[in-house]
Amino acid sequence: MIVLEYLQNASGNVTSLQNYLSDNFEQVYDFFTHQKHADLLASRDKLNRYIQLNRNVILQLDIGNKTNLAFISLLLDISEELGLLAPFRFLYDHLKGKDYNIGERLKAASLYLIGVNTADDYLSRYEAVYNHLQLSSETEEDNTDKVLMTMVNYYAQVIHDFGEFNTEKVFELKAKIEKSLSEYEFSFLHSIIIEDVLKVDFGNFSNAYAIIHELLDSFLGRDVVKPAYKKDFLLETGTEYCELIAGVEPKFKAVRQISVNKYQLIKSDAIFNSLGRGVAILTDESQLYAYMNSYGNMHYEKLIGAFKKLPKSFFETETDMIDWGCGQAMASMTYIDFLSQIGAKQDINKLTLIEPSEIALKRASLHVRSFSPATDIHTINKDLDALANADILKSKTHTHIHLFSNILDIDKFSLTALLKLIESNFPGENYFVCVSPYINDTRTSRLDAFVNFFSKKKDFTSIDKVDNRPGQWKGTWTRVVRVFKVDL
Repeated sequence: MIVLEYLQNASGNVTSLQNYLSDNFEQVYDFFTHQKHADLLASRDKLNRYIQLNRNVILQLDIGNKTNLAFISLLLDISEELGLLAPFRFLYDHLKGKDYNIGERLKAASLYLIGVNTADDYLSRYEAVYNHLQLSSETEEDNTDKVLMTMVNYYAQVIHDFGEFNTEKVFELKAKIEKSLSEYEFSFLHSIIIEDVLKVDFGNFSNAYAIIHELLDSFLGRDVVKPAYKKDFLLETGTEYCELIAGVEPKFKAVRQISVNKYQLIKSDAIFNSLGRGVAILTDESQLYAYMNSYGNMHYEKLIGAFKKLPKSFFETETDMIDWGCGQAMASMTYIDFLSQIGAKQDINKLTLIEPSEIALKRASLHVRSFSPATDIHTINKDLDALANADILKSKTHTHIHLFSNILDIDKFSLTALLKLIESNFPGENYFVCVSPYINDTRTSRLDAFVNFFSKKKDFTSIDKVDNRPGQWKGTWTRVVRVFKVDL
């Protein structure tokens, strides 16, 4: 809770709070998004007190500054998660009408937390709440945990307010949820937490309310089982895919077409949904095909646009490449493909592939070896939080290019720890190419916090910055691009 203490000490006036956020936003972001729910729950009263006592200072923050705006959104998010009704209402009202996308999930929460006076108000808003949450699960969240949390909080709130004297309204809401479950095969509601909550007897309404929140707290606080990581060099060998890739030229689109062709033979909604909007750890070859088929072109276009912004002189420099959260090495393949397109013969001394999915990492190595046979490949089969200094091989090369493709906007790892790891292990000249989809402004602020950390270094140069929402780039595709250079 040290960050909360620092926030409290910095919140004596607006200038002090803004300065603290500017210098430490990556730590603030981690505090609100990376802690276990159980730890946040233990600090519920302190968080409520902080927001309430510092309301005037928080509301005076200059929201023209995206970091300040993202901070307010984080407070709003945590207020919804922990059921801090008064803070949620005044923070939401403050952001309402501002040029800020707070996301579909919080829009859903506002429908049952603000302006509700009767049981019919709760019930009449169910369809809108459900639609916002379904859209959030499909386009915003890395998993459905928080979306489910919002639905459970909604149901529990109706039990709390009307379970004693208007039980039939609770039954009506329960029936609406059960109807959605039966009618929509791919609804976000298909989860054990919803099954358990709907089984709770609300004859004793106060007891039911407590039981539901105990179930929710247990669900959100559960530990995620990490995969068993392999320490050895990983490379796919002896498979049909190895034979297929040997028969195509080392071009990204040619390689992707293999997956497109294979996926057409097994295509299903179940396989696509198992990708978890592209952030799930893949465990099956069918998922590799589905990912490349569904997301390959979008990754490629975002990356090519970013690579075009790098200075020409860089392509004449020997470099080491690090592909963070590499998946099947789409970013690395695209980069090598790009070098071929512009006629550059850059010497990539070593290419490090970091990825928690063993099957994806093996294919990533195969892809890189196919594209650049002379490159020394180093594989690290870990998620970013599991990385240690010892995993990073020291190099004679003093120039590095770091590829972050669709990874920095994900909340599943500590940004603070990653920044320390990079700062400690890559002395010399570093180029960063960071591309992600646009989800909402809070997620974009995570990328900006990453950039801001390095911007304080003596030799920092911003090369490119792009923010494209739906309709601003290529159809419905979105992109957030940050390209910069820094000496460490």
